[in-house]
Amino acid sequence: MTHDTMFDMILIRYGEMTIKKDNYKQFLRKMVENIKFKLKEFKNIKCEAQPYRFYIYLNGEDHLKIIEKLNELSGLYSYSLCKKTDKTIETIANTSAKLINEYVKENNLSTYTFKVECARSDKNYPLTSLEIAKNVASLVLPKLEGVKVDVHNPDITLHIDFRFEAVYLYINEIVGLGGYPSCIQGSGLSMMSGGLDSPVSTYLALKKGINVSCIHFFSPPYTSQSSLQKVIDLISKVSRYKDDEKIDLYIVPFTKVQEKIQTKCDNTYLITIMRRAMYKIASLVVKENNMDCIINGESIGQVASQTLESMKVVNDVTNIPIIRPLATYDKEDIVKISKKIDCFDISIRPYEDCCTVFVPKHPAIKPKLEIVLKEEEKAELDNVINDAVLNIKKITISANDNIDAFSINFDNKRQDNDKFEI
Repeated sequence: MTHDTMFDMILIRYGEMTIKKDNYKQFLRKMVENIKFKLKEFKNIKCEAQPYRFYIYLNGEDHLKIIEKLNELSGLYSYSLCKKTDKTIETIANTSAKLINEYVKENNLSTYTFKVECARSDKNYPLTSLEIAKNVASLVLPKLEGVKVDVHNPDITLHIDFRFEAVYLYINEIVGLGGYPSCIQGSGLSMMSGGLDSPVSTYLALKKGINVSCIHFFSPPYTSQSSLQKVIDLISKVSRYKDDEKIDLYIVPFTKVQEKIQTKCDNTYLITIMRRAMYKIASLVVKENNMDCIINGESIGQVASQTLESMKVVNDVTNIPIIRPLATYDKEDIVKISKKIDCFDISIRPYEDCCTVFVPKHPAIKPKLEIVLKEEEKAELDNVINDAVLNIKKITISANDNIDAFSINFDNKRQDNDKFEI
């Protein structure tokens, strides 16, 4: 549709948050806050929150740009361009005919099928939902050209939302992200590589309302600044789905840890021991920042380190909950979401991360915990892990930043000299 349209409002419907009963008001406040923040650049709009509905009066603003922003908001079930009118059947019918004819013209439909649906929350109105729909349809049809009625699979469905204060008319329904309002469910640390999986799992965690920060394990000179740039660019994309559009990234200098594992441990167990070291470091960051969980992009059986046996041995290093949003996803599903959130082209840039540099030819797919513990004891990793934690670099990435990985200074150490308990 063009900017000029009879539709002068956007009707928003909330998603899973409506089942929250006692906590619904808290979720609603957060959802309203997030909508207003996301749409702050649109100075002319007026927002109105109602129970189970949210209305945006466009007042001349470009609805297409507003919808682009709504597409980045978790907690929304769906939204529609709509028109507000009064409760008389004749007014509803006349306005509906104009809306449908405009829609038909904009979409170049010479012939089409049609039906009317009505939802009536105002039970004091003398007509039932079915009676309203039939009466409106009988008045609208003579005003339309090239139309046939099809109540089963129509090209156009006119929706009449019959509420206490007014009637809202709409045709199209745009499916939202669903989930919960951003940052309503506690906080988590997402283990972010430069691949396909981790940005998708981060996005899914954000969609469920988790306040996400990220951690990346950086191993120069084995991994380049270009690989770090991938991670920064991915987080910039994903940050659009967070309430303030900003995500903290903890960059861990991981080279010495990997070198120690490489030189001291059985080659078969390199990946298992490396991932255990990552979880130890991530757990320390979670505890220091009072977060609630670790988020990981693992999918069961996708690679050797993601068998259930491997996950069990890796999980042994921490009692912090580990959330794996992609655990049951196929790769095709992950790719589909990666493209949807505009991360795919970044993820496939040809720069390796630390997980792909030291990969043995025959990694253990069913590692034994007792063997892993003996290998870790040989490696004496505590000091290099502690040193890595003390030299973590924290930066904040936003949706509109263009941070250059080559400009980040890794020489400055943490100011505190406290030793972490490992």
